[in-house]
Amino acid sequence: MILYIIEGKVRHEFGPGLKQAIENEAGDFIYIKPGVPHEVFNMSDIEPVVAFVARSSADEWDNIIPYDRNQPK
Repeated sequence: MILYIIEGKVRHEFGPGLKQAIENEAGDFIYIKPGVPHEVFNMSDIEPVVAFVARSSADEWDNIIPYDRNQPK
C-alpha cells in the first residue's frame, strides 16, 4: 500500500506487536509492504487527515485481518 499525505499528521505503528512507530505529515509518501501489521492514527483531535491511498488489489479492504497487538512474538 502507498499513501501520500495531503493534509494533516499521522502516526503509523507497525511490525510485530506494532512496536515500531513513525510520524508523517503533509507531503510525505508512505510505503507499507504487504503483510506488515500496521495501524494509523490521526495526531489531531480536530483536524482531518487527507491522503491518497493506492492498494495493490481492489479487494484488499475485504481481506483485512484484525491484529492483536498483544499477541506473543
